[in-house]
Amino acid sequence: MEAQIKTTYYKAWTDLIEHELNDDKFDLVCKLHREIVIRICRCIPSRTDLHDQIAEKMDPVLFKQQLENKVYSGEDFLNMVQYVYTWIKNLSSPSRDKDIENSLNELLKHMNEGVTFGKLVPEFILQVHRHLDDLETDLGRDVTKKFKEFIKEKLNSQ
Repeated sequence: MEAQIKTTYYKAWTDLIEHELNDDKFDLVCKLHREIVIRICRCIPSRTDLHDQIAEKMDPVLFKQQLENKVYSGEDFLNMVQYVYTWIKNLSSPSRDKDIENSLNELLKHMNEGVTFGKLVPEFILQVHRHLDDLETDLGRDVTKKFKEFIKEKLNSQ
C-alpha cells in the first residue's frame, strides 16, 4: 500500500513539473534548482569558497532568466546534470558510486533518445534528491558515530 501511494505521489509530482514546463511556468523548477544548490552546499558546511563556486556555476537567477527567455539549451542542461552528478559522486561514499553512475547513465540515455525536457527535468530532480538523501543519511551516520565515539572517550577519561 505504501509503495502504491509513493508511486502515485511521484507520478503526480512529475506530471505537475512536466505540465508547468510545457506551459512555460518556471517558478517550481527554479525553486527545485535552488534547493539542489542549497543541499549540495549543506554537505560541505565549512567551505564557503566552494559554496560560492557552486552558486556561480549553478546561478539560480541566470537559470531562471535563461528559461524565461527560452535560451536554456540542451547543452546547458547536460552541463548542469554532469556538474551536479560530479558533486554528488565526489561527496558520496564509494559504495554509492555504482548507483550514482547507473542513474546518470539512465538520464543520459533518455537525453540521447530525445526524451522531452519536460520529462527529463523531473527525472533528474528526483534522482538528484534521492542521491542527496542518501548522502545526508550517510553523513548523519558518520557524524553520529564520531559523536558517540567522542562521548565514549570523554566518559572513559574521567
